[in-house]
Amino acid sequence: MRVIVLMTLLVLTACSSSPKSSSSTQSLLGAEQTNSQLFQHIAIKLDEGEYRDAGLQLQLLRERSLSADEQIRWLLLIADQRLRIGEPDVAKVYLDQLANPDITLTTEQDIQLSLLRARWYESNAQFLAAARERDFLSALLSGQQQRDNHEAIWLNLMQIDDVELLRWAEQVPDTQFGRWLLLAAVSKNSRLTLDEHLTHVEAWQRRYPDHPAAQQLPGSLGTLAEIAANRPNNITLLLPLSGQLEKTGQAIRDGFMAAWYESANKGFSVPDVHFIDSERIDALDDAYQLAQFHGSQWLVGPFLRPQVQQLQERQQSLPLPTLALNYGERDTGIERRSPDNLYQFGLAAEDEAAQIARKAWADGHRRALALVPQGAWGERIFAAFEQHWLALGGEISAQRFYSNRRDYNPDIRAILNIDDSTRRYNTIRRLLAESTEFEPRRRADVDWIFLVALPQQARQIKPTLAFNFASDLPVYATSHVYSGIPNSSEDRDLNGIQFCDLPWLLQDSELFNNLQQSIAGGQGHYARLYAMGVDTFRLLPRLQQLQAFPNSQLFASTGTLRLDDDRRIHRETSCTVFRAGRPVRLTP
Repeated sequence: MRVIVLMTLLVLTACSSSPKSSSSTQSLLGAEQTNSQLFQHIAIKLDEGEYRDAGLQLQLLRERSLSADEQIRWLLLIADQRLRIGEPDVAKVYLDQLANPDITLTTEQDIQLSLLRARWYESNAQFLAAARERDFLSALLSGQQQRDNHEAIWLNLMQIDDVELLRWAEQVPDTQFGRWLLLAAVSKNSRLTLDEHLTHVEAWQRRYPDHPAAQQLPGSLGTLAEIAANRPNNITLLLPLSGQLEKTGQAIRDGFMAAWYESANKGFSVPDVHFIDSERIDALDDAYQLAQFHGSQWLVGPFLRPQVQQLQERQQSLPLPTLALNYGERDTGIERRSPDNLYQFGLAAEDEAAQIARKAWADGHRRALALVPQGAWGERIFAAFEQHWLALGGEISAQRFYSNRRDYNPDIRAILNIDDSTRRYNTIRRLLAESTEFEPRRRADVDWIFLVALPQQARQIKPTLAFNFASDLPVYATSHVYSGIPNSSEDRDLNGIQFCDLPWLLQDSELFNNLQQSIAGGQGHYARLYAMGVDTFRLLPRLQQLQAFPNSQLFASTGTLRLDDDRRIHRETSCTVFRAGRPVRLTP
C-alpha cells in the first residue's frame, strides 16, 4: 500500500512540473551511476549551493524506477531544494506528501522532515512554530547538529515580542520549550540594564540547570559576564550644551545620566563621566586631548553630522575609540572604510523608512504612493524608502513632495489623479451635451500610502485623503507622525495610521516614569532624545559584543539595535497603530 501511495503522489507531482528532459541531457547523469550514487551527488550539490543543478538532476532522477525508500528520499531532497531557492509554497506540496499517514519514515527521515518543516515555518515568518518544531526535535539530535538547532531556536525566539514570549510561556509552564521562552523574554527586555540582564540570566541558569540552553548559553548571552567585567570605567561625552542645540544636547546628557544613576542606585558598577561642550571647542582634536587628559577610554560624540563626517573621513584610527551620536554620509566617494575604532549611533529616519517598506511588503502591499515633505530631509527619507521598497520588488506609482501649507488638498488631489477624473467627466459631458451622474474616482493602481509628516501636517493630510476617496488605502508613516505626547483629542484624525516608534514611548518603564516626574513639564518633544541618551549608556559596553557576534542584538529603549560591517548601528522599532487617538502596539 505504501509503494502505491508514493507512486501515485510522484505521478501527480510529475504532471505539474516541467517537461521531461531529453535523453542526451539524461546522459549527463551517467547511465552507469546507481540511484544511491545519484542521491549522494544531489545532496553534495545542495551543500555546495548548486541548487539549480540539483533541481535538474532531481527531475531526471524521478524518471527512474525508485523503491519506496528512494521515493521518500526524493521527496525530502526536492523539498529541501525548493526551500533553498526560495519557493516555500512548492516545498509545502512535497512536505504535505511526506505527512501522509500511509507513509512510514525511518527515524533519520523523520528528523529530516521535521527540520525541513521548521525551515518552512521560518521562510513564512512563523517563528514561534519554527522554534517549537525544533524544540520537539532537539532530543533526537546530537553533537554539532544539536548545537546548530539550539542556535536556530534562539534566533527564532529573538524575532518575537517579549510580551508575546511571556504570554506563550504561561501556556506551556514547566516544559523545556516554556523555559526557552522565559530566557528569550529576559534577553528581549529593553528595560533591563547590563547587570540586570546578567543577574536574570544567571538566576535562570541556576533554576533550570538541566536545560540545554543552561549548559551552553545561546547567542551572545555567554559573553555577558565578560562584557560586564571589561566595560569602560572612564568616558567623556562631547555634546552641544549651549547655542541653538543646547536643549538637544541636554536631553541626551540627562538621559545618559538617568541610566547612570539607575545603575548606581542599584549597586552596579558605573564609569566616571566627563562632559565637553562641542560649541566651546575649536577642533575635534581638542576634545580628544581633553578626554585623554581626564583618563577617558572612550569619547561619546560628537552629535553634529558634519563633525561625524570629519571623523569618518580620517585615514587613521582615532585617538580614542569613539561612539558618534549621528551618522556620516554612507557614500563619501572615498574608496576606503571609516576608522576602525569609530562607531555611529543615532535616530536615523532612514532606518524607519526601511522598516516601513519591509512591514508593508509583509502585509501584502505591492504598489505605493509616497507623500513626503519638500527639502533635503524629506528627500533623504524617501531615497531610503525607495531603495528598500524597490529591492523588495515593490512599485512606486507616484510620489509627491509637498510644501508646508494649511491646505494639502491640491497635493492630494494631484497624486490621487482626482483632477484627471474630473477633467474626463467634463470632456464627456461636453461631448454628450447633457448632464450625467458623476462621482470623482481616485487612481486604482495603488494599495497603500507611505507618509512622512509631522503631527500637525498628518492631522490635516489623513482626513483630506478620506475626503478624496482614499479612506480605504492603508497609511504607513515614520515616527514623526507622533508627537510623543499622548493627545487623544487632537490625534483622533490620525486613527488607522500605522507607524513604528521607540519602545521608550510605547512600553511602560520605571526609568521613563522617573525621568518624566523629575523634569519640569516632562520630557515633551525631546522624549526620543532622552531615550537616545539612555541607550548610549547601555550600548557603549556592548559594542564589542555586537561586533563579535554578527547576529547579536541589543533590545533597547530606542529599538532593537544591530551593528553592521561599517560599525553603524541600525534600529528596528516597535510597530503601532492609532486607535481612538492613541498609539496601540501591534503584535508582530
